[in-house]
Amino acid sequence: MVAGWQLNEGAIRYSNASDDEYFAAIMKALSNQSAKTTSYKFGLLRAILENLYQTDGEFKISYPQLAHSLAKFYWNLVVEYEYQQGHRSQIVTLLLTVKEAYNIPSKVSYEFINPVTQTLIEKEITSKILKKYVIGALFEDTNRLLYSFSKKGELLQFSDTSLHFLRKYQTTIFKLTTYELTKYIQVQNPLIEQQILIENIENITKRSSLLQFQKELISLTGAECFYTETPLQPFKRNIAVDHFIPWSFIHSDDLWNLVLTSQTLNSKKGRKLPNETYLNKLHNRNEEFKNSEEIHVRLAFEDYEFQILKDLYRYADVNGFEVGWK
Repeated sequence: MVAGWQLNEGAIRYSNASDDEYFAAIMKALSNQSAKTTSYKFGLLRAILENLYQTDGEFKISYPQLAHSLAKFYWNLVVEYEYQQGHRSQIVTLLLTVKEAYNIPSKVSYEFINPVTQTLIEKEITSKILKKYVIGALFEDTNRLLYSFSKKGELLQFSDTSLHFLRKYQTTIFKLTTYELTKYIQVQNPLIEQQILIENIENITKRSSLLQFQKELISLTGAECFYTETPLQPFKRNIAVDHFIPWSFIHSDDLWNLVLTSQTLNSKKGRKLPNETYLNKLHNRNEEFKNSEEIHVRLAFEDYEFQILKDLYRYADVNGFEVGWK
């Protein structure tokens, strides 16, 4: 029988698995039952979770989408935090080679790298990691239940049932993945306390600054609080950029999910979901942005759909995020 990592394509065994079967498959992949000489499987599962709402109408995710998530994750793990991983994996070698070739200083987050360099990194990850090893390996380790894949087509495809399961238990699976990855990383970094390592890994792809989005939103809507419609004072540094759907659930910085508010209200809202009445208000704003005269704004909203926003809201509620803040 061909090993999972050697497969060029694979199809889901059956699409009506139970939640227990899916959980068993994921726990098998995260546990010692699954052979791991690198942290790739943890990284891929995290990348999948970050892209659950970036699927097309046929529940597909492209390899370049996954490569972008993996690049952010591993760059910040290896270059920004300088965590050791023992075995010198191909992705670590790639990132350190790029860092040296382009004279990128240590401790620099992925968000600050030149976009051309980012594209180069992500293409290398697609060809040398995703199309060679980890997609097929995780496919096999999860009992062929989570997704189908094609190396030639550079895509991964969920079933309706597996996508619903992953969205329903996204936070739980994310925390399980983070915990198991932390244990893996801590073996090579024994001087770092486990709780610190967990917090760093949970937030490793979070932007250090949302200032560029703040400037963009002010130019589009003016300096006004989205929730209260009261004026904000840009020069008093009391403006905050808020993730309408909390970042700790969505793990991305999409303009269609970002609004302006005050620092005080942003702190009060925290990880809560706004009252459902704000959904239509945000959608109406996003529709205006989709028709903006600015090309770069229209491009940022090219894939926006109200159904995605509603699904995120519903599944965040299911995942335990408090609803009804206002």
